[in-house]
Amino acid sequence: MKRSFLLLFLAFPAFLAAQVPQVTATAVLAEFDRLAARPLWPGFDPGRTPLAIYDGERTVLVRHPSPPPEFKAEGELRVFAGRHPEMNANTSIALGGVQTATLIVDPQKPRSAREWASVMVHEAFHVFQRQRHPGWAANEGELFLYPLGDPGLLASRRLETESFRRALAAKKVDEAFCWTGQALAARYERFGKMTAGAVGYERGTELNEGLAAFVENLSLGKTGGPEIPATGYAAGDVRSRAYSIGFAEAALLDRFDPAWRSALEDGRGRSLDEMLHQAVTSKSSRPCGLKPAETAALVSRAREDAAKLGGERRSLREGFLGRPGWRIEIAAGSPFFPQGFDPLNVVLVAPGEILHRRFLKLGSNAGTIDVLDRESLTRAAGEHPLFNGVANFQVTGLPAEPAVRQDGDFQVIEAAGVKIRLQGAKVEKGNQILKVTVP
Repeated sequence: MKRSFLLLFLAFPAFLAAQVPQVTATAVLAEFDRLAARPLWPGFDPGRTPLAIYDGERTVLVRHPSPPPEFKAEGELRVFAGRHPEMNANTSIALGGVQTATLIVDPQKPRSAREWASVMVHEAFHVFQRQRHPGWAANEGELFLYPLGDPGLLASRRLETESFRRALAAKKVDEAFCWTGQALAARYERFGKMTAGAVGYERGTELNEGLAAFVENLSLGKTGGPEIPATGYAAGDVRSRAYSIGFAEAALLDRFDPAWRSALEDGRGRSLDEMLHQAVTSKSSRPCGLKPAETAALVSRAREDAAKLGGERRSLREGFLGRPGWRIEIAAGSPFFPQGFDPLNVVLVAPGEILHRRFLKLGSNAGTIDVLDRESLTRAAGEHPLFNGVANFQVTGLPAEPAVRQDGDFQVIEAAGVKIRLQGAKVEKGNQILKVTVP
């Protein structure tokens, strides 16, 4: 009896999870319209943005001026059965030639319709940014060249992060001024030792993603800034850190200078940190700073983390290459070029080699390679790890033999999460491996 009770007890959370209803696209849309009624940013009207939402069963399109024909009318909505092939992430895309905010409701993430709607606000703000402020963006190619393994730069980055964390937590404005000044001092010392491309990558991502995170949280009535972890961010976690730091800078600007949003929107500001520096300059503040023991611990941990980074990336590469199951290897005579990838889920695991951990789309005159929700590895054709083209591609750990068929002049290879369509390719099958050669 006890064993039966234990098994029932262990199974109960899974039973409850199975009973949680999937959030529908129409529920998200209803909440989105409520959140969109808040004043969030000068000139931004999320209620006029074309939206596409996939809820696990269908893709719903609304407010699109020229819906693609595969979306069928259902009342005021346009509906595509299943996930539309252009939708690979929460982002903004040109759907039918019109910038459209996209949302994929993930059943593995226990969010309410209201929370998913706030993510939709985030993506709608990206549409606004693309149309009004195309300069509010980073060159994603710089992400692969960023100086991740420099222990001194990492220590300064951690000092800046901790100072921003304390500025957000400060109850008194003069204390917040002081910690913000400490954060900016650490930042400018660090920026002075970095390339213009790396500096621009941080500032561009803060404007792009940090502001979108700020607006997303404003839609929920959250004005206090992000919850920055006391341990800081991992050595390789540059991009998602910029989400939080940009959000933190915006929240502090709201506290120090209520007119900053209009100033940035009107072009009277270039970056969030420079606007923040202007807002706190010459302001009286109480003395503040990390204790010597705190600084020493931060520097020591930065050295250790920078030293570990190379080993961690080698382990990721070895784990990918050693994964059991079928694999596909493609060698290209002429390089493939990236048509889409997920910058939050890429890792430079060796010189010229990138592990794509979720999504990748490559294309050339020979055809296309699409991977979704599966890891793949690319090897560079040129100096840049990705943007000068890809010479070799691999996917490993496939649970079954890939299907190969002829479609006119194209060889089509399909497997779980993988679709490859190539013209003039030579396919050789070995022991759980497909070797593909493209002229």
